[in-house]
Amino acid sequence: MSGGQGPGWFELAGIGVVSGLCVAAGVGGGYWIGTRVDVGVLPTFVGLAIGLAAATAYAVYKIRSYL
Repeated sequence: MSGGQGPGWFELAGIGVVSGLCVAAGVGGGYWIGTRVDVGVLPTFVGLAIGLAAATAYAVYKIRSYL
């Protein structure tokens, strides 16, 4: 839908929830791998970066249809 009408609050809340889940899954997965392999906190930060990238990509994908 293009032409001035932006996303509603429900869609924006959905983007926030999915973004939070992406970051949480990235950090959680990185932490889990870090404890299993015993390499420190590096996998946690890599997971954070992957989660942030996924959250950003999803938000851009959803918002782009309104531009």
